[in-house]
Amino acid sequence: MASAAERPVIMVLESDVTVRTEIAEYLRECGYKVIEGIAANDLWIIIDAKVKLDVVFSEVNLPGETDGFTVARRIRQTYPEIDVILTSSIEGAADKIQDLCDEGPLKKPYRAEDVAARIHLALERRRSATRKPK
Repeated sequence: MASAAERPVIMVLESDVTVRTEIAEYLRECGYKVIEGIAANDLWIIIDAKVKLDVVFSEVNLPGETDGFTVARRIRQTYPEIDVILTSSIEGAADKIQDLCDEGPLKKPYRAEDVAARIHLALERRRSATRKPK
């Protein structure tokens, strides 16, 4: 297992405390460092504090003025080194999410194993893209 300093850091943005704590705990059991947040402002605070994030896993419907779509767009434009995975239970959100997430939306209700698999895929894709050819 990777040392604590080498473990990928995942930010989970979810306003439902039960959903957030369950998925965050599962991801910790998978070996990830997890930071929990409720709204987009929590994410911006972490980014402003220069915490290195690898993946943001966010609900589309966040409380406050900034939704998950806006979070994904801003991250893609300003922080391309951070992968974004969006989730929603809203029908019709899939079309918007498709352009913002490499693998498309993760529809609620989701299994914790599916979230971990999607995060693993994003991290592997990133590692493969950054490997230098010999």
